[in-house]
Amino acid sequence: MLGAIGQPCDATDFNARSPALADVTAAMALARDGDNVVVPAGSATWSSTLTVNKAITLRGAGIGGTIIKDGVQLGKLLQVTLLPGKMTRISGIEFQNGGRAKVAPAPNGILHVDGSNTDGSKFRMDHCKWDHLKGYPVFNTIIGVIDHCVYSTDTICNYVYGSRWNGNAFGDGSWAGPSALGSDQFLFFEDNTFTITSALNHGIADCFQGGRYVIRHNTGYNATIQSHGTESQARGRGARAAEVYNNNFTGNNQNSIAGDVRSGVFLIHDNTWSGFQGTAHISIRCHRIFFPFAPWAGADGTNPWDNNQPGGPFYSGTASGASSGQTVKVSGNPGWKPNQWVGYAVKRKTNLAGSSSIDFGEIKANGSDTLTYSGNGGYFKPSMTFASGDSLQIWKVNQALDQPGVSGGALVTGSLPSRPAGWYNQVIDPCYTWNNKQEGGAPVNFSTDTAVIKPNVHYYNNTAKPGYTPYTYPHPLVSGNPAPPTPTPIPTSTPAVTPNPPTNLKAGPGT
Repeated sequence: MLGAIGQPCDATDFNARSPALADVTAAMALARDGDNVVVPAGSATWSSTLTVNKAITLRGAGIGGTIIKDGVQLGKLLQVTLLPGKMTRISGIEFQNGGRAKVAPAPNGILHVDGSNTDGSKFRMDHCKWDHLKGYPVFNTIIGVIDHCVYSTDTICNYVYGSRWNGNAFGDGSWAGPSALGSDQFLFFEDNTFTITSALNHGIADCFQGGRYVIRHNTGYNATIQSHGTESQARGRGARAAEVYNNNFTGNNQNSIAGDVRSGVFLIHDNTWSGFQGTAHISIRCHRIFFPFAPWAGADGTNPWDNNQPGGPFYSGTASGASSGQTVKVSGNPGWKPNQWVGYAVKRKTNLAGSSSIDFGEIKANGSDTLTYSGNGGYFKPSMTFASGDSLQIWKVNQALDQPGVSGGALVTGSLPSRPAGWYNQVIDPCYTWNNKQEGGAPVNFSTDTAVIKPNVHYYNNTAKPGYTPYTYPHPLVSGNPAPPTPTPIPTSTPAVTPNPPTNLKAGPGT
């Protein structure tokens, strides 16, 4: 007989003799899909990867009870591969740094979980602690939940990818599919505590390659909302969709940025913020307006990956002198009206300056014969410059590839992406904020200096999304599975555990 999540109700417990890697591996070798591998209280340092490729529950004695220290020098601490139609669970384990010399970065990470949104596989990680490990948990195309965990770190807490969504690569399938807001088609983070111990705020989760996440009912200290767009991660597409609600965020009074949205559809509502400078806000941006990221190139008004205003160029001329900062004066006194070109793109057609590979920028202001345009955003160098005599043109981007507030489009394929027939066919799918409050009652909303992201078109502030209902809380994978036992802290005098072969492995009632 199968339970509601596809697991046998007669699960067997296989008890590892100790938390040592050899003992846990030996217990796992005897377990079958649906069984529990029980790791006892104690502390052990693992120096190589534990591979979990069965649909088991890896269950410790709770935070402070079972402590695994990461001593792996190359590769991951845990590699988890989910199985079709079944759930894999990690529960009740505290993870600490055990001497890793170099950070285990994404996309491989220190914990890497691979799944699928189409085969019925599920994942839950609960009642675990991540304590200043030198690496990142990475979740790729996972349907499931991370709940009742404690994170303490000086950087980003989690990385969420959707690179294999609907069986495609690079997040292309996620972008071609529906947003599915309010459904279970996300990785949920709920009822966790996230503490960032550095001076800078970092994300509860960063998001790449069509990733989808829900952050709800959490407490975050110095923690923010974060995502990457279709830009600086090369071929991979940007974050696809996210919901963030009923969280409490506390800053350290170092900045006012409560989040950073760079692509996709975000719903952010019913959260509270405190400890941010001035009025906290969620930055909503499109980096392709100021840099030609390979292989997509820049949003300069001529790029066929974008929806461009037909009929350009709308002005052609020459620079009358070298640019000053991000302002250039043109020859001939065209007599422009103040700011008539705001939101258009200026594109340099010659490179007489010889000092820059960047040849476009979004126009931020103009006078009768001057144009002020976007710089490199403080991230990517150099910005566009002009020399006297450089030719220039003005073009217009109506909507950029995968920018915030759009979705869909035909399926893109290939390692070097090729545009499907009928492109550009992405549609407006707005981002929304509502009922977000800072101390004193000020609302926390989207803020942008990017004209291609239009208010009341691509995003709405203080407006609930029509017809939206959040997914069931608590998550059914939480309400249908009991928590691990209350942990017993390890005495400080507990000796180090020496690996031993498993003995007296015994069966017990499942959970």
